[in-house]
Amino acid sequence: MRRSKKRASAEQTEMMLRSGKVLYLALADGNIPYVVPMSYGYRDGVIYMHCANEGRKLDMLKKNAEAAFSIVPSCELIKKDTSCGWTFNFESVSGSGNVEFVTDAEGKRAALNVLMEHYGKFDNSYPDEMMDVTCVLKLTVKECSGKISPAPSVL
Repeated sequence: MRRSKKRASAEQTEMMLRSGKVLYLALADGNIPYVVPMSYGYRDGVIYMHCANEGRKLDMLKKNAEAAFSIVPSCELIKKDTSCGWTFNFESVSGSGNVEFVTDAEGKRAALNVLMEHYGKFDNSYPDEMMDVTCVLKLTVKECSGKISPAPSVL
């Protein structure tokens, strides 16, 4: 990271992973990049996502399971008198990892529980017929870093 004073601590990064609402999943089809927003749940170094059983991102993941992600738990536009003074205060996490398909019903239910609990719902049930039409993705985080702007000492 170029501006190391803005680097978030491991604890701050973990908190951002747990508090974000939308994850931007970045994939590649050869040299063609693709980014898609996803709902997600995070626990113990693993990000769970869900989607339909078919689509462009799944086609891409079957060819290349490596992915990157970005989460922006908070941002605030700061307006100044001059255009060059405008900026954002923000928290962000960026990282990468390997994506696997969760295929068994119990694994899907456990992953979906992590996702639902991430958004505050704890009494969950999933009908078998929904498990058949739901794809669950498991991204094991290999590396990630957080950034806080302005730097934490200035907040």
